[in-house]
Amino acid sequence: MLFFWILIGSGLLYFAQRWLFRTLWDRGLGVNLRFEHSAVTEGEAVILTERCENRKWLPLPVFQYEYTLCRNFAAVTETDAKPMIFRRRLAMPGRRAARNRTTIETLPRGVYSVTNLNLSAMDLFYSARWESSRISTARLTVYPAKLPAEKLSLPFRQLLGAVLTRRMAQEDPFQLKGIRPYEIYDSMRLINWKASARTGELKVNQFEYSTDEAIAFLLDLGSGSEADREELIRLASSLSQLFLRRGVSVALSANGRDCITGRALRVPAGSGIGQQAAVDTSLARVKLEASVTAELSDFLRDAAAGVSGRALPVVLSADPSDGAASACAAILGQQGGYFISVGGKADVRQARSGIRVLSWTPAEGEVSA
Repeated sequence: MLFFWILIGSGLLYFAQRWLFRTLWDRGLGVNLRFEHSAVTEGEAVILTERCENRKWLPLPVFQYEYTLCRNFAAVTETDAKPMIFRRRLAMPGRRAARNRTTIETLPRGVYSVTNLNLSAMDLFYSARWESSRISTARLTVYPAKLPAEKLSLPFRQLLGAVLTRRMAQEDPFQLKGIRPYEIYDSMRLINWKASARTGELKVNQFEYSTDEAIAFLLDLGSGSEADREELIRLASSLSQLFLRRGVSVALSANGRDCITGRALRVPAGSGIGQQAAVDTSLARVKLEASVTAELSDFLRDAAAGVSGRALPVVLSADPSDGAASACAAILGQQGGYFISVGGKADVRQARSGIRVLSWTPAEGEVSA
C-alpha cells in the first residue's frame, strides 16, 4: 500500500511540476545582448556581453540560449561571411542573474547584428523541453582598417598640394575684395551694374580667394577583384582621416550599394571627428556582393554634378585600364582632379588635360604616375 501511495504522489508531483514549467518557464526570463562598443575598426577585438535574468522564484535546472551573429543583416546572401552561432547552457536559480562576456576577434568590415535569439528550458525531470524566440537589438559596425601613414605619405602630399593650389585658384563669391575695371576675359556675371552706371564704364566685382580646403572622393566599386575593392575602401577611409586631421573638408560618393538601404553611398562635405565617423560608417555598410548602382561613366557624371567648385575630385577605382582613366578625364577634365587606380598600372598618356593619373600598389604602398 505504501508503494502505491508513493507512485501516486510521484505521478502528481511529475504532472504538477510539468504543468508549472510549461506555464511559467519563460515568465520573467530575459537575455540581453550588448556590444561593449557600437563601432570598432577592422582587426580589433570586440566584447559581447550576455546578461541572463530569471526574475521569478521558479528555478530552471537546464536553461539554454542560442544566437547568431550575422554580417550585413538586411541583405544576407550565401556569399556573405558565414554567420557565427553561439550557444550557452546553464542552470538558472530563481530570482538570479548571470553574465557572460564573449570576445570576438578579427571581424571583417561590415555591419553585424544578432539574429535568431532562441531560449529553451527543461523541467525538473528533464522529460520535456520548451522553446521561445526573442528579438535582440545588438548591432555592431566594423570600420575599414586604416593603412599605415608612411605608406600614404606620397599620395597624401600630392593631393594636399593640389588642394592648396586649388584653394588659391578659386575665388569665394561671398568675400568681396573690391571693384575694378572690366577686362575682356571677365565673365558677364561679375559685372557690377550699379557701379558701372555710376561711373559710366563697366566695372566688375573682385573677390578674395577661398580660404576653404575641400576634397571629394569618388569610389568606383564596379570592377576589380574583391581584394582590390576592399583595399580601395581602406584607402578611401585612410586618406579621409589624414585630410580631416589636416582640417580639409571631405565628401564621399560611391556606386556601391548600402547593405541597409540598397542605395548608393553619399556623404556630404564636412569636417571634424563626426565626419570621419560618417565616412567610416558608410564605407562599413558597402556590400561588395551586390551589383553597383551605376557604371563608371554614369556614376562620375552624377557625382561630378554634386562636387562644389572649390573641392578637388579624386576618383578611386579598382579598374586600371586606359578606358577608365579616359572616361574620368572626359567627365572631370573641366574640373580637374586625380584618378587613382588600385591593383594595376595606369597610362598617364591616355588622360586628357586637367586629370592626373596615379597607380596605387597595395603590397608596397607605392604610387606611380
